[in-house]
Amino acid sequence: MPGKPAARVGDQTAHGGVIMPPGVPMVLIGGQPAAKMNDMHTCPMQTPGTPPIPHVGGQIIATGVSVLVGGQPIAVVGDTAICSGGPPATIVAGCPTVLVGSGGGGGGGGGTG
Repeated sequence: MPGKPAARVGDQTAHGGVIMPPGVPMVLIGGQPAAKMNDMHTCPMQTPGTPPIPHVGGQIIATGVSVLVGGQPIAVVGDTAICSGGPPATIVAGCPTVLVGSGGGGGGGGGTG
């Protein structure tokens, strides 16, 4: 089962917004700071009405991975991003070369005793 691409500052959400800085500036993924749970995103959408209701953006939540970055779960493609004033968005872009939650790992050193 393949993992999901790690999200970074500047990666896009389904509503056309992006994950905002600072992220975790000491952890670079594809040259950009890693994004984590509770980081914020922008949202340019509006819910129709009189007057229209701006979504504004909000926190990244519901990350289902156990990899921590900056003391919080790392954000990945598919995670939920709250939109104040509208339905939530999802993270739709991430670093394709850094996959989180693939279930692999282990490898070990295989030393000879």
